[in-house]
Amino acid sequence: MPNVTTNAKLLCRSDSLTVGGRGVRFEVSDRTGTYTAFAVRSAEGVAGFMNQCAHMALELDWSLGEFFDADGQYLVCATHGALYDPKTGACIGGACRGRPLQALNTIESDGYIYLEDETYRLIDGSLEVSSRHQIHSS
Repeated sequence: MPNVTTNAKLLCRSDSLTVGGRGVRFEVSDRTGTYTAFAVRSAEGVAGFMNQCAHMALELDWSLGEFFDADGQYLVCATHGALYDPKTGACIGGACRGRPLQALNTIESDGYIYLEDETYRLIDGSLEVSSRHQIHSS
């Protein structure tokens, strides 16, 4: 099980991301600006990426949080149909022509998913989640 450092920022509960299902959108920033990002679960585990197609600077999801193709196998750009590996972000085919998505370091530990990236910081309050993603305190 990965160790979560004090720099890690909580994204969602692990059970809120299903294989090939809806992703969690959030915003990150660095010294150059603020950007939309997302986390999804594939059969290989959880991964996070910048929400920007490698072909053109457009967001991938065709509806908020909908990143997978109809089969739930690949991430797909809703605009031009570029396909990406959901674990690595590698271009599988289409308009991305070998260019990958920009990956973010995400960690799954003790039933939660965290962003732990040295380049980007999570913007507080930026999570775009449904009620099934929310974290409830007891």
